[in-house]
Order: sequence, then C-alpha cells, then structure tokens
Amino acid sequence: MLNRPSSYDITGAEVQYFRLEPRYWAPILDRFADASLRCVTTYVHWNEHMVGEPNARYPAGVLDFEGRTDPRLNLLGFLDLVVERGLTLNFRCGPFCCNEAVHGGYPPWLVMGDPNLMVWDYQNRPTRGYWIAKREGMQPSYLHPEYLAWCEKWLAEMDRIIEPRLAKHGGPITMLNLDNEVSYIVQDSFLACDYNPINVAPGGFYHRFLEEKYAGDTLPYPDRFRSIEEVTPPRDIPEAMPPDELAWRMDWVEFKQWTMARYIAEVRAIHERHGVSDVTFMTNLNPHRPEGVPTRFPAFEKATRGLVGYDFYRYPFLSWSGYSSMARVLKLMNASLGYTWSAEFMAGWWNKDMAGMSRVSDDHMRFMARCALAHGCKAIGWFMFHDRRVFGDCPVSSHGHPRPSLDVLRETAGLIKSFGDGWETLMPATDVGVVYDLASHTHTATGDPMPSGDDLHVGKPTLDGVPAGLASRDYEALHRLIEHAGFQAAAVDADARPDLPDHLCLLFLPGSPVITDATAALLKTFVDAGGTLIVTGAWPRRSTRGATLGFPAPPANGETTHGRGRLIHWPDPVGDAQPEHDDLNTINRVRRAIHDYAGGFHVRIRPESPVVWEDWGEQPGVIRHEQPRNLGVAVLHRHADGDDLLFVLNLYIEAVRFALEFGDHVGPIDTLEDLDDGSTHPVIDRGVTLDLDLDRKACRIYRVLRPKP
Repeated sequence: MLNRPSSYDITGAEVQYFRLEPRYWAPILDRFADASLRCVTTYVHWNEHMVGEPNARYPAGVLDFEGRTDPRLNLLGFLDLVVERGLTLNFRCGPFCCNEAVHGGYPPWLVMGDPNLMVWDYQNRPTRGYWIAKREGMQPSYLHPEYLAWCEKWLAEMDRIIEPRLAKHGGPITMLNLDNEVSYIVQDSFLACDYNPINVAPGGFYHRFLEEKYAGDTLPYPDRFRSIEEVTPPRDIPEAMPPDELAWRMDWVEFKQWTMARYIAEVRAIHERHGVSDVTFMTNLNPHRPEGVPTRFPAFEKATRGLVGYDFYRYPFLSWSGYSSMARVLKLMNASLGYTWSAEFMAGWWNKDMAGMSRVSDDHMRFMARCALAHGCKAIGWFMFHDRRVFGDCPVSSHGHPRPSLDVLRETAGLIKSFGDGWETLMPATDVGVVYDLASHTHTATGDPMPSGDDLHVGKPTLDGVPAGLASRDYEALHRLIEHAGFQAAAVDADARPDLPDHLCLLFLPGSPVITDATAALLKTFVDAGGTLIVTGAWPRRSTRGATLGFPAPPANGETTHGRGRLIHWPDPVGDAQPEHDDLNTINRVRRAIHDYAGGFHVRIRPESPVVWEDWGEQPGVIRHEQPRNLGVAVLHRHADGDDLLFVLNLYIEAVRFALEFGDHVGPIDTLEDLDDGSTHPVIDRGVTLDLDLDRKACRIYRVLRPKP
C-alpha cells in the first residue's frame, strides 16, 4: 500500500465549486481553513463540464475547465484558491459521481445510448441508471471495453489537470478517488446484474473469473456443466438450494465482487498510464446489508492499492439502530482493512425545508462523529461543508455563513491533530469476537432478488433447510447484544486476516450451514488452543463447494470440550428482534457467557439506576416509559507509549449517570480527565461513578491517567 497522508491531513469536507457562485469560493475556503480542516474533497462532473458532444478533435466532448461558458466551471481557478490557503485536495472525478446529479455525472449520450453497453438483469433487460427522479438512462457495464474506452478519454482530460498539481510537484492533490460507490449503483443483488454478454457469453469475463478461481481444478458444479465454457449463470432463486448448486450460485455473487474490484483496478491503471503516480488512490463504499457482499472491503483495498472509505449517513437524532449499524461496519473495517475512515460523513440533509426532517443539529453531528471515532474511525470527510442544490443545513451556508455545527468539525480536527502520530496507533480494545464469515453472508445474497436497500433479506433459498439471511441477521444482532451486555466485540474476518488477536478467549459464530474453509480452520485452531466458541442457530456443515465440512460435530447436549477448548451450541437464532427491542433474556444469556468464558474485560458500563421518561398522551395524559436495555457504551483505546483514551456514549434519550468498572488487565488507573472541560474523575477500587453524568445522545472523551510512580 502507498504511504498515505496522516489522519489529520485526510480529515476534511466536501466543497463543490460548480454548485456555488464563484464569489463565495474564497470565503467558504477561508471558513474551511479557519476550522483547522485540511483536505478539501470535490467532485468533478463529466456532464457538468461538457459543453459540446464528442467529435474528432475532442474525443471526450468539448470541455470547459476555465469558466469560458459559465464562471462556475472554472475548476482551475478554484484549485488556485485551494493552493493559496495551503489546503490539500481529494480529487473525485468519477467517471461516475452520484452526488444527486443528473445521471450521476455521466454524459447523457453515454447512459442513454447503446443498450448493448449497459448492465443487464437476469431477463436481459438494461437496468435503470442513477437519475432516479426521471427514471431515465441506464448504467454502463463496468468492464465493457467500449465503456472503458470512454473512461480513458475522460480521465485523460482529468489527468492533464491532476498530474502537474500532485503534491509531489508542490500541488494540493494528495488523494484521487477511483470512481464512486462502485456497486452497480446499488443494483447488485442476485438477479439484478450483470448478465451483459460481455460477461456471460462464451469466453466472457464470467468465464475468465472461473478460470482464475479454479485454475484447472474440477468444477464443484452440477453435472450439466462439464467445462467452464459451458457454464451459464443462475437466472432464478429456488425455494431450496440443492447442495451441488451451492458453489455455482455463490460464485455468481463472487463474480460481481471480482468485476467491481477489477474495474477499480482498471480506473487506477488508466490514471497511471497518464503519468499519475505517488498519490493516494482511494474509493468509497455505500451502505449494504449484509456489508461486504459483494462490495468486499479487502478486495477493493487491493484494487486501489490505497484506501477504502465508507459513507455514513444517519437520521438525526442518532437512533440505537443507526448507531449500532455504524459501529458494526467500523468493526469490520478494523478487521479487514489497513486503515479505517469515512470518505463521506453526514453533515447536512437532502432537503432544505426547515419544517421537515432536514434539521441536522450540531449536537447530532458531534455525537455521530464521536461514536465513529470511538469505534476506530481515524479520519472523517464531511459531506457537505456548505449548502448547495438539494442539500441543506450544512456547517456553512452557500454564501459562507458559519453555523453551530462548524464547531463540530473544528473540535474533531483539533482532537485528531492534538494526538499527533499517537492518534494513528490508538485502537479500540475489545472483549470478545463475532465472526464475520463471507460464505454465510454470500448465502444471504443468493436470495436477495431486489437491489440492495435498507432491508436484510431473510428467506429463500434454504440450504439444508436453513433460510438465507438468518446468519447475517444473527451477525448484526450479536454486535448489539454484546453492547447491551456492557462489553465490546471485535469483528473477526478469517478470509481477510487469518490471525486472531491473542487476547480473545471467546468467539460467537452466527450459525450457518456453510462457512469458508478459512473460517473453519481459524475456529478449529482457536478451540484446540483453549478458546470457547458459541455457535448460534444452524451448525456449519458444508464448505463453499457444497462438500461436507471438516469441522467438529455439534455437541449433543449443547456443550462439549474439544482439544483444550469448548464448543457451545445455542440452536435457536438470536436475531429475531428489531434493534430497539432485543430480547432481555438473550442479553442476559450473552452477559453470562462473557462473564464465564471471556477471560476478563477492559471496561464495562451500566446506568446507576433504571432510565425512565414520560411523554404527554391524550389519555390518561402522561405515558411513562422505561428502557430496560443498557444503552450506555464505553470503549477504551489502548496506547502503547502514551495515555489511553476512554469514550463514554449515552444512547438514551434522557440524561444518565453511569457506573464504570475497569478490568484487572487494564492496569492501575488514577483519574479520568475530561478532554472537553478539563474536569477530573477519580477511579476508586477500579470503578468510577462520581459525576460521570452525560446528557442524552452525548459522548464524553476522557484521557486515562495512570498513578504517578
């Protein structure tokens, strides 16, 4: 991986020159610099700059980067202003940008052109493109040679601007976005893409993928496929999946991951052919459930040879469901990537009507940012910095007026900067592990018939009688349940990192009839060495090829010893409740298991007394509520050579006073020092309750001070 900028140099926000009057560029950049932000991110839309269609002299179209036809298009002048303020730049030139733009920034003649160039669904129909409101246009197929030739023409124009302005030449450009949210514009479900003949015709990319994967091995496919050239992709979702079809169907999901990663690498190679080097390439991920399928985090990181960021948008005020999903994604990023950051982090809303749901308060933004930092997010790129078309309530107005949320950006950048190089080494301490198994989540994806969205698919096809999606649902639930119990879980991704952290003594495996060989090998080694494995729901029995898995048999009475360790089976899934209503008995069961088998903890948290509140109702007038689940979170960040940090989060809708307890292996602690106000809180007998009092939806950050020698 290339050397990347520091976390402080990556921290910044989106400024879109083409959506602002040029007279406001300077005052908005001044606000940016005054807030101690470093990295300006900006999209550069192909469609926006195209003032004439392609011709022999202008293969990418007639383009305006100097403001000849519209002052807003003076990209070169905007870049000069960035340089004058000593800021860095993440240059985001697509080819696809999304960004609430017409056709997502693609030229209309491209996405409304030849259907044979486009993504096809299982019925050989071109899929709908990004311009959702008009339902007009299609999406180019990522690896189609004609589409890549158009990309080359556009990016050649971009690279003429980028190369002389790279940081190695004294310019501002330190990062370069390789396309945007690569995911078939979120239409990457099982049947929705990409049946374009360039992929599935004999000798197409689908067959190249299979040749690369199996490299002469016998195909673990149904008998009707005697050779790779005869393989056709699945075009249905059965109620039950025959075991001999498992690899065939899961490979169709993996092919889309392979295609997207190859496309990212192709875009990088285009830039490199044009002389762009010594820059940090990056790409960004949009929300998926289950996460990482088919937008596989480490595969995208390998393709960029740089950084992969995630785009976080959450409704204000941050709900338990929104918080827990963000924390879970960050844990998986910690487990599978070299660097964890958010390429787009919500700082505004998609409407401007202040009477609607668009109010994004400074305390929501502060809480959301601190929740992300608590779970290992090292840097944040806020989106947006200023108001613009169909996006409002940002830290500054479209004319540069500051708003209270601007202080959140200043505080966060200041916190990151204040720790210097030490910030890079701080990581959340965890007590137990939750296994992320790629095959389990791929089984979920084989049953998702519609474009990815907010819902997690649970249903067909069953495998050995187990519905697709149950393991993914348990995976999400286990992260929540462990936090309800007052502890912290690490994600464990054996296919990304086969080595397990030494301190983990207890792992939870969301049960699935199929797991990868890498997961099976890691878990067997873990249990043989003395660890405890708890499997919820289905017991794993099959490899990804559909064969019997070399994995221990389920314990007859729910628990058994194996090697030096222990296997425990909870046959009922644990994830059937909604996030706000996780079962109290299940939470207590998880808490007891952690107490019995985890081998210690770092810090656990609980409210000092039950949290109750009242709402006004028509009858009988007042409605009393009580939240019996623990919505307090404490995350300790260990530092090898300096002070530890402690993040304490209050997810309740009421102010709460918390009690903390530190585990023995944390070592002696004298005092907690509040980084916001400098107040100190003594730690007595490994516990602290005095004045550890947090407002609703708030996070306090404490420096952990050790006793002086």
